[in-house]
Amino acid sequence: MDGAHLNVSHYVDVVKEQLLSAWAVAKPTALAASDAAFTAATGAADFLEPMSAKVMVAQAQLHDYVVRLSAVPAVQEVLESISEVGVVQDVAHATLGQRKLAPESLLWVLLLVIGFALLTFLIVPKAKLAVWGFFYFFLARDKKPCKPTDMKIDKSSPNCKRMKIVFIRHGESQWNSVFNKGWKIFLPIRLVRALIKEASMVFQRDSLFYDSPLNAQGIQQGWDLLAFLASQPPGCRELGTCHKPVEQLQVEDIVSIIMGDAGESVVASSILRRAISTVLLALSPRLLKSTFAKDRVHLMTSLQEISRNVDTLSITRSRTTPKVPVDEARMKNMGDLMSHWYKTRLDSRQNSGNKTLGTKADKRQRQFVKWVFEQRDVDCIIVGGHSLWFREFFKSFMPKSSVHTAKTAKMVNCGVVAFDLYRTVQHGTEVIRIPPESIKEIYGGFEGKAKKKKG
Repeated sequence: MDGAHLNVSHYVDVVKEQLLSAWAVAKPTALAASDAAFTAATGAADFLEPMSAKVMVAQAQLHDYVVRLSAVPAVQEVLESISEVGVVQDVAHATLGQRKLAPESLLWVLLLVIGFALLTFLIVPKAKLAVWGFFYFFLARDKKPCKPTDMKIDKSSPNCKRMKIVFIRHGESQWNSVFNKGWKIFLPIRLVRALIKEASMVFQRDSLFYDSPLNAQGIQQGWDLLAFLASQPPGCRELGTCHKPVEQLQVEDIVSIIMGDAGESVVASSILRRAISTVLLALSPRLLKSTFAKDRVHLMTSLQEISRNVDTLSITRSRTTPKVPVDEARMKNMGDLMSHWYKTRLDSRQNSGNKTLGTKADKRQRQFVKWVFEQRDVDCIIVGGHSLWFREFFKSFMPKSSVHTAKTAKMVNCGVVAFDLYRTVQHGTEVIRIPPESIKEIYGGFEGKAKKKKG
């Protein structure tokens, strides 16, 4: 399709100028409202008075408790057994100059180590995330999507419902910069540089590896997508066009729906920041024309990527919204707009936190489908998400016997694909179906070659 492969690089500068001009007009009012809300929320902060006397009393009580506890025969026996361990003696000799510690001293050391570990978990959220990532990698059962069927559906049945869906894959991420780009021989160098930068963010709610954000190329891909969407001619010119199924629409009709110029649509996104940023950047003109009450991005745990890798784990807590990634907040001319979108246009009600060890992909797929068909007075759902999640969704709900690129190939970075999704109940069984003929590549489409399956 011509629209899927249009070269739009020459539109980028023009679109940027128009977008930033519109933002310049809206910025004073928007930022003033945002600052007022922040001041109201934080203006009541109080400072605790020093409590040195109480701390000294508590310290004396703790010391007395440790002495009495270490004198208990059962505890003393355990402590003496620990002090006989060679590693413990070597560490004691290297740090304290004596190989065997008294039970009281050893108990103090153990309590300090345990306390330090607990404190680390409390004040460094990434410590908890690192442990969670380790267990998730080895124990997760996420790669279990819904099994496809060949059950036919009756589109004319009153029980059969249809929704237009638009998938937008995120731009390239920082994870890709480290592991998937450049010569493999230089991977150790790229990894060390990334680890150093990661260490500098240990106390920040930011990361290169966990919930990996867009890299410079990914941001540019978002701009290119924005330029393409803005360059399309007006669509849905005839009355009722926006209510037709995808297979009866042209590229410009679907783009008009995506940009909020026709029909009624809702925007949703994975809770991972690279998907959120791609949607916010590419749909900035749409967001500038509306308000939060009218247009918001619904963050959904059910759209989280299907993989064991740590870059698919979110750093954002349940029922909260993420902070804009540092590199995006620093973007020339555009950083404050992205920061504003992150503060004002994200709806966290569907963010139930990270996917759990016991949650399979099939459950999250059905949660999303259920949410889709709960939307009222809506023609289309626009989804910002991930390549594996999208591919598995196509495989699960297209007919099992059908052959289509969507089943075997990933969507390209910032690719846009539209299709019709049907849901009905036949003979007591729920049937969810994507007709292969309804799939339409709007921009970028699918990668040229599908990976061969291992024998």
